[in-house]
Amino acid sequence: MPRRPFIGLTTSVPCTPPSPPIAWLGASAVVRRQRACSPARRLRSLARLAGTAALLAAGLSCESAATPVAPRPSGAAQTRLELHGGDAEVWAWSARIEGALAGPGALEDCVVQVDGEAIPAAIEHPQRFSADVPLREGENEIAARCREASSGELESPPVTYDVKLRDAPRARARAARSGDSLVLDAAGSEPSERSRAELVDFTWFRRRDRAKAERIGQGPRLELPAPHARDRALYELQVRDERGRTDAARVATPDAQVATPPDASPGASARAWIDDAIVYGVVPPFFGDPPLRSVRAALPALEELGVTAIWLSPLFGTPPGDFGYAVTDYFAVRPDYGTERDLRELVDEAHRRDIRVLLDLVPNHTSAEHPYFQQAEQRSGRSHTFAFYDRDPGGEPTHYFDWEHLPNLNYDNAEVERWMLEVSLHWVRRFQIDGYRIDAAWGIKDRRSALWSAWAEELRRVNPELLLIAEASARDPYYLQHGFDAAYDWTEELGRWAWADVFSAPRGIAARLGAALSATAARAARPERTLRFINNNDTGARFITRHGPGLTRVAAAALLTLPGIPGVYSFDELGAEYEPYGGLDPVPRPARGPLARHYERLIRLRRSTAALRAPGLLTVHAGHDDEVFAYIRHGDDASRFALVVLNFSDRTAATRLAVPEPFAAHARGGLRDALSGAAARVSARDGSLALDLAPWDVRVLVPR
Repeated sequence: MPRRPFIGLTTSVPCTPPSPPIAWLGASAVVRRQRACSPARRLRSLARLAGTAALLAAGLSCESAATPVAPRPSGAAQTRLELHGGDAEVWAWSARIEGALAGPGALEDCVVQVDGEAIPAAIEHPQRFSADVPLREGENEIAARCREASSGELESPPVTYDVKLRDAPRARARAARSGDSLVLDAAGSEPSERSRAELVDFTWFRRRDRAKAERIGQGPRLELPAPHARDRALYELQVRDERGRTDAARVATPDAQVATPPDASPGASARAWIDDAIVYGVVPPFFGDPPLRSVRAALPALEELGVTAIWLSPLFGTPPGDFGYAVTDYFAVRPDYGTERDLRELVDEAHRRDIRVLLDLVPNHTSAEHPYFQQAEQRSGRSHTFAFYDRDPGGEPTHYFDWEHLPNLNYDNAEVERWMLEVSLHWVRRFQIDGYRIDAAWGIKDRRSALWSAWAEELRRVNPELLLIAEASARDPYYLQHGFDAAYDWTEELGRWAWADVFSAPRGIAARLGAALSATAARAARPERTLRFINNNDTGARFITRHGPGLTRVAAAALLTLPGIPGVYSFDELGAEYEPYGGLDPVPRPARGPLARHYERLIRLRRSTAALRAPGLLTVHAGHDDEVFAYIRHGDDASRFALVVLNFSDRTAATRLAVPEPFAAHARGGLRDALSGAAARVSARDGSLALDLAPWDVRVLVPR
């Protein structure tokens, strides 16, 4: 879809002293993130135009005569000293402080004081000054003191810059095999950014699981007997500096990770558990009230279904009623979902059941109601957060589509990059989150393509087993080359599902599905790293609503037997009918029936059959019946394969499949349907297989 930037005027600089930041806007009723906001923004642009005209008519004059009295605080007379902007949160260890003389006169000498320490300021104009000042962790009180010829010494009212970074060391762990030894190395560890305090302690642990760690030694370099090549081993390094500040990093033994393609980034090697992943999309309020506790209560059923990871829809602070993509606080659990304790208990319980937890991260934009955006809108270019947002040549914030309430962030600003990195690390460190689905990852790629590699590398420094999924097309190799493990099953057109036209008509589904799979395989760096789905948060009415239970049954079988990471969404297995953006109330759930048992059997089969998790896919010609789609799933061992046969029709079908070599040689001993147990025989003469298929039939045939 085309990008529609804002068009309008920048806000003129007011000649009155800046007022405190305004309160957040009223409660938003926005539920769909695609829905445009009210015309209020356009009215504000008109108001700015009117205000500018009024100022021009008044001659832009704020000056009046003043009798100099020196020294004095600048607010005591009309000739006064002002700092641009007000109190601010800062994601850096330094900041540029700017200010100006309001009223007649010229500045002769200026300093900026940070907690009493004076830093010389440059006078760039008779009435303007600036200084780059260092900041410390936490609150920094900043004021300016200048001398003006007629007024004497002037002092600005103070502002507070609250540095949100923690001045801590950065642990880096590396593991390498050397003969029969494993060498653990902490040489890349770094001292704290601000204090540069010396690192004084390096302690190593071997993690048996998420909760247990065994201390195995100390020092910046450790040599151990190498574990067996097939053993999964995860090590943790904890460093401490002379001030007592600590940090931790983890590293997996090299053989614990799947081989990485030569053109992929170092951080893009797939974690071993991803090969078995069944990702289940969870919208917490759909499960009940309170939402997070209701999801926790549903974990036994998800475990029984065979889910290995849950993807929680955005749970950060947001305006009331919003689905979650309009974020107002990235460090808070939204109160209508529950508390931090609820989230921690949910994650802990999921981990006890060997289910990983992914969060939906929203780094492309914030809500227009985020305090940073509100400050930027009120103070315009004088706000510290004005440059946090991407802007058009007229100074207006940009957005995609009709998302006027979702202004894009500016990743050319180093503070924004650091802010979102700290957000990402916060949930991994504090709640042991296992990965992220990154909303609108394509937007940041378009504006700052270099960002993702460094971001993924830093996250994997803390946990090398994180799963990172880009909401972007798997047909673009960029994402796997820049730190992601998987991307969406989209076409080259932004947001367009690769299977969107496959089910558009009742006849010809097999041919259209084959074409879609071939198009993805031809362009994707690794087709098996495609997140596949028949439902998600953006597909509107559920698949079963649009196509009925029969076709849903066969489409689910394709989803769970094709190469890729299968994504199941809230209550797909029950055949629930709803629209994700239709509201945040609990979803009516049908009783567990044949569809749920079908999903369970398919998931169990995928997890127990190596061929269904391998990357190999070979389409098998199904004769003249264009409603039957058949394919062989395989790895390197031709004797271990699965022949999947799908009837995308409400009619019976008699079909003969020609099983290609070398699989036919292993099929002549007989096949069995792994779903029903029924036997099937391959012709010893020509390797063909005759099948009589029922309407909406699904067969997964494996060697006997």
